Amino acid sequence: MKNPLAVAARKLYRGLRPVLYKNRNQKVIRALVRLNPRDNEEKLYEEYEIRKLTLVLTILAIGIVSAASLHLCSRMEQRLAEGSSLLRNEWGAGDYLITLWADAGEWGREIPFLVKERRFSEDERKAMLHKLQSELPDIIKKENQDLEHVTGDLNLISSADGYPFRIVWRSGSKRLRRDGKTDRTDIGENGERIVLTAEISYGEESECFDYEIYLMPEILNGQERFFRKLDEALDEMDTDGVSRKQLSLPSRLDGRNIVWKEKGTNYAMLLLLLSLAGCVLTGRGMENDLMKSCRKRDRQLRIDYPDFVSKLRLYLSAGLTVKSAFTRITTDYGEQGERGGIRYLYEEMKTSCYQLENGITEEKVYQDFGRRCGKTQYRRLGFLLSVHLKQGNGHLLAILSQEADGAQEDERNMARKAGEEAGTKLLLPMMLMLLVIMFLVLAPAYMDFGSI
Repeated sequence: MKNPLAVAARKLYRGLRPVLYKNRNQKVIRALVRLNPRDNEEKLYEEYEIRKLTLVLTILAIGIVSAASLHLCSRMEQRLAEGSSLLRNEWGAGDYLITLWADAGEWGREIPFLVKERRFSEDERKAMLHKLQSELPDIIKKENQDLEHVTGDLNLISSADGYPFRIVWRSGSKRLRRDGKTDRTDIGENGERIVLTAEISYGEESECFDYEIYLMPEILNGQERFFRKLDEALDEMDTDGVSRKQLSLPSRLDGRNIVWKEKGTNYAMLLLLLSLAGCVLTGRGMENDLMKSCRKRDRQLRIDYPDFVSKLRLYLSAGLTVKSAFTRITTDYGEQGERGGIRYLYEEMKTSCYQLENGITEEKVYQDFGRRCGKTQYRRLGFLLSVHLKQGNGHLLAILSQEADGAQEDERNMARKAGEEAGTKLLLPMMLMLLVIMFLVLAPAYMDFGSI
């Protein structure tokens, strides 16, 4: 069964072919021809572009399906029913926090709202740790400068990590609620002093600590006063309907109609953008892979050159012509098979043998062979073979002997360079091992030194 995306990519490419043909990537074409010398250039490039389009369409399809699924899941999890009703969790299922958007004409604001679980009786507030007495002022001040300059809500925590205690807060003032929200309406210029009591308990034992809170006066505009009243209306609604399964949000306040919307976290658009980025990076990745294959081909040609020159000299010494030697080396490679993977040198030699069979002159075949291989030594060898072809094997053997000696020397230099590069790459692992050994040696000595 054919991949439908591959079929779609082929049709899309053929539809856009007149436009894409003018903007062909010549670098990619040259690399494809180097890696597949006997295939048609146009066909190679077309198959490469179709593979790229198939990957792009696959990534795009996965991104669209994932984004749509994520969007549908976020819609299914919405708790705002019928535009102005919130569903409570059953008793024991826990509270949940919902982010609402209140739209009151030209005014709008995001309101985080905690919908408490439905319960049959009021839970007792338990106290917090006695050990936190010195830490509580810095904890509860939240974003305020300190407790003597309170201009916002307080963080009246009910528990602290690492301590088996609970805390109950009491202020005796309507301006400070138990959840930390402050009411600074109509406070004078000098502010207002409030005594906040923390009852910290553990088991049957408890201890109380007092903190002085100074509320600073506030300045509210019309929008802030409106949303202050809206917060109060939500709190009153939540308190009165604590045992109801469904809450009805206010639809009108101070002569303004309110439209409620649930503001959820939807990553569908982000996922779609990432898919588009993946499509762009796919093309770059395919080009990088192609260039990496070309570098592998060049490295393989450089490694195979000394052995190739030695075989060519051996067959010429045995009395074969250059054409027969080329054919014999290629035949030997075909009989051995490709157990070690493709060898680009012998693939180029196959192409040269096909050219000789088709009647192309030897001089041109050898020059084309050196040009296709691309490396300097192959170009030089192709030139020498074409120039000295008519001068007999004796003169050519002397030249090949010098070429073989030079190739062996180059091979030794490459091996030496590879060894030096390997030693350099091992420096980092060796340094890491040295650090580990130093830590193992020094750590016990340091601990023993501390006990003296």
